[in-house]
Amino acid sequence: MDIEVCWAKQLQKEHGRICFTQSVSLSRPVISIVSGKKRLAYWSTGNKTISVSRDLIESRPWEIVLEIFKHEMAHQYVSEYFGNAESHGQAFKSACKILGVHPAFSGSGCNQEQIAAFMGTLPETAQKMLRRVEKLLALGQSNNESEAQAASRKASYLLNKYNLDRFAGNENDASDIRYLYLRTNKKRMESIEKQILGFLKDYYFVSCVIATIYEPQTDEEYKAGVLIGKKEALVVAEYVYRFLLNTSKELWKDFRKKHSGQRTGKVAFDLGFMKGIRSNHEMMFKEHDDVKTNADTSLPVAAVKALRVTCQVENNFEKKRLFPRLRKERTSFRMDKNAFFKGMEQGKRIHINRPVEHKNTGITALLNR
Repeated sequence: MDIEVCWAKQLQKEHGRICFTQSVSLSRPVISIVSGKKRLAYWSTGNKTISVSRDLIESRPWEIVLEIFKHEMAHQYVSEYFGNAESHGQAFKSACKILGVHPAFSGSGCNQEQIAAFMGTLPETAQKMLRRVEKLLALGQSNNESEAQAASRKASYLLNKYNLDRFAGNENDASDIRYLYLRTNKKRMESIEKQILGFLKDYYFVSCVIATIYEPQTDEEYKAGVLIGKKEALVVAEYVYRFLLNTSKELWKDFRKKHSGQRTGKVAFDLGFMKGIRSNHEMMFKEHDDVKTNADTSLPVAAVKALRVTCQVENNFEKKRLFPRLRKERTSFRMDKNAFFKGMEQGKRIHINRPVEHKNTGITALLNR
């Protein structure tokens, strides 16, 4: 089957899905895949057609294609419910809100500049903070346990302080919340991937969702983790996700070798590993009223915890826009206690740092995404 026919069929499916999740009734349009790079997509009232650029589909992630597609659906909504209303007037803005279009794509037309702004560079203050964090991650490679721990805690301190300063300076514009899909290219997510997402939600100023995303190159839908938060939070959370995922897989391989190729118990091992990682992060909040990073640097525990809650509230507005009918998954498994405690033991020894081999493993550097 021609790949463009597959894309058109998928966009028809997405149209129905968006109408369902947003509780909107729109007629089924004709979907046309067109050539040309200047116009990314457009709605034609006369023949009830949404045209989408082939170049857009080939060059941008599917979630960006969907934002632009929803922009054109908003034009369809205006056409069907408001008749001859102004093209990008108040009726259009209302339609964008009803259909869950991100504010970055709710303006007059969609172009490459808007996409670049949505996916683009970080504020200078964030870049400065991340450069310092990256240096600390490099120090975290030290074989000296206390030095590695101190570097990890200092990096965490900088992240907390940056976010506290941002909120104190009223830089918490909710329209600046973004999202990032962590693609797995698999039909099901592994236990460790789910565990890491839950950990990131609790410690790294992001909300996390497990979703399905289409890949136009393969004409398949796959599971993905979705991070929601400020751009700088997404950069850090993505880095930590890939670091922990890579590390946990290597540790599981070692565990299997030492236990005669044991294949069962991976879920328990993953759970134990992440409990150990969580234990490292919680150490900063125990036995002190402040978050300690070294002898002279601390942050109020109450302020940091309140900040986490505030970020979750802020992020949840975007989560509700993206996934208005989100359902919780429930899982159960038989606990392998040996694998669990071995995983926890390993997790307690791990401090998030920049792996020596990160250039070869594909782990994303903080400022080289």
